[in-house]
Amino acid sequence: MMNQSLPTIRTFRGRDARSALTAVKEALGSDAIIIETRQVSGGLFGRAQVEVTAALGGDSSRQTERDSRMETDMAALRRVMDDVRRTLHTTRPADRKAGEASDGAERDFSAEARRVFRHLQDRGMDPGQARTLVEEALSSGAERASEVFPWIVSDLRKQLSAASAPWSADARRTIALVGPTGVGKTTAIAKIAARALLDTRFKIGLITVDTYRVGASDQLARYGKIMGVPTFVVRDRAAMAAAVQSTQDADLVLIDTAGRSDPESILAQMDLVKSAPNVQLHLVLSVATGARELGAVARRYKSFGAERLIFTKLDEADGPAGALSAAAVIQRPVSCICDGQRVPEDIHAVTDESLVETFLAPTPALLPVRVSPAVNKEQVRGSGR
Repeated sequence: MMNQSLPTIRTFRGRDARSALTAVKEALGSDAIIIETRQVSGGLFGRAQVEVTAALGGDSSRQTERDSRMETDMAALRRVMDDVRRTLHTTRPADRKAGEASDGAERDFSAEARRVFRHLQDRGMDPGQARTLVEEALSSGAERASEVFPWIVSDLRKQLSAASAPWSADARRTIALVGPTGVGKTTAIAKIAARALLDTRFKIGLITVDTYRVGASDQLARYGKIMGVPTFVVRDRAAMAAAVQSTQDADLVLIDTAGRSDPESILAQMDLVKSAPNVQLHLVLSVATGARELGAVARRYKSFGAERLIFTKLDEADGPAGALSAAAVIQRPVSCICDGQRVPEDIHAVTDESLVETFLAPTPALLPVRVSPAVNKEQVRGSGR
């Protein structure tokens, strides 16, 4: 049996980095491992603060501290590059053409239908998908916005279903998180593992086949060390068989993969991952990517047989309904969503109802008016006497 201890991960805040790190040192000692540093809003009138996520590191060395600092710097750099990519995406000529096309697409809609169409677009839905949904709602007999939008919600709930969370107390399983680079697969695995340890008291095993990125296996190993979970690095089928054998008494085995873009590399990695018995593939997609790219990634991975979807970075997405482009291509249930970097707070189980509401965020004007039961006029008159 594997001896696993619960993670000692805490979050500290201060008016600046110095005060936050001082709080970390006072609480966890000089051997604390810094997992993440970020600036958080102080609300409408409050002052912004620095938030540091740290863990108790029993035998940390100066090298570990340097590695942790480098990991924090790399995470910050990735966030900056994500912002750059999103900015470039919103200003590309192709996107301007898509916007112009959407403007033309709504001209033959009534004012009520245009209100729904524009809301879907504001939420980031692909213009073609939005137009199709509105047209189908109109053809069903819906006319007012409060009729069109509920029809669309009902239709999407048939396409976008929820699955049990990866950490739910089901039978023993092996799950591999696959998907493009930068979507947060490794962080998602850490969150799932932590939730499984805390919520269901599972025994966990971690495996990584990500030997492409510099330091990728070290990152997962660091998470494993913090949580007291064994981690195995796999480069070939023989190593995978050995890792599976070593984790045979685990309730949940999580496999991390590299983000590869070319079909040949994806195929080779999938072949290695699928050598693990009864492995279930969860395709991880960043909602901050945008509808066009999400649809393209889904088509790229569809042939590999993803059985579940995980959507990440909802906190960074201006248009989360872009996720519906991927859901339309790979019609598989969603097992969980992530909306931040905190481990394990920022990962959530979902329901059929919560999924659609998360992506579409209906406003009162788009929902049916709730009419109160009729009141007897004589009763009203009598109550005023």
